[in-house]
Amino acid sequence: SVLSAIALLLYWLLLTDLTAFSMRFSAFLLVIGRVASEVGLFLGALVYLIVSFATAISSLNQKLKDFAGMHMGSLSLWEMALGMYPTSHFEQIVTEPFVMIAVSCFAILVAIFLLNLLIAQLNGAYQIVYEDMVGYARLNRAEIIVTTLEQVSEKRWSRF
Repeated sequence: SVLSAIALLLYWLLLTDLTAFSMRFSAFLLVIGRVASEVGLFLGALVYLIVSFATAISSLNQKLKDFAGMHMGSLSLWEMALGMYPTSHFEQIVTEPFVMIAVSCFAILVAIFLLNLLIAQLNGAYQIVYEDMVGYARLNRAEIIVTTLEQVSEKRWSRF
């Protein structure tokens, strides 16, 4: 069942080659590919912040179950970054002032700094790629045509 799911994902990934029939879709797919690296950098910075704050909070002398160890702290901070942390648990965090300060600093860094940086990176990357996206789409279409023509036999080509 897992292998069939992976096979279907790979099948759908292969179907992205059909975007060569439309320049707009092909250009859009190329933009997504170029901008995805910026999202990867954002996720890397987010993981770095989560691990650093989780280790700092777990080293404090505190009795919170959500931050008892780096693994639990990382999970709690990940939930906070995604906005999935239960609001009832914030009442427990308020009882520990140093944990509250650390969580507040983490939330400010993620919500203000990292998200704004992500928006600026995506905007800059899109502006750079937008100028050349139709040219890249045409090159991609030409590459697909060349690889297809390589598979045609000489006999069939001469008959054409």
